[in-house]
Amino acid sequence: MKFMLLIYDNPATRELFQSDEGKHLIDEARSIMAELTESGELLSTEGLADPVNTHSLRIENGAPVVTDAPLAESKEFFGGYLRLDVESLDLALEIAKSWPSLPYGALEVRPIMFAGGEET
Repeated sequence: MKFMLLIYDNPATRELFQSDEGKHLIDEARSIMAELTESGELLSTEGLADPVNTHSLRIENGAPVVTDAPLAESKEFFGGYLRLDVESLDLALEIAKSWPSLPYGALEVRPIMFAGGEET
């Protein structure tokens, strides 16, 4: 089964991860990703740039309009993801529970749909 672990950050989390105090959290994340890569369960992962670099698009009066901001104003923002191929939802949830930024932010675990629209 394929899942996306959507990682949500906030300004304090980003500051913590960039500080000397937060270096161990990055090391923990790298360790988890190394284990998942070795087992073949990690398909891909990416971190996203700070939300100040976001551009959003909507259709207004029949034409696309670009704004220099996220779609929604929020204290938390989508910070990155892990795409997994694991045996079960329970395993995906266990991986999410072990993610080092969980105490400082939030994660979503969502099934990935096949191109035809069927959920895995």
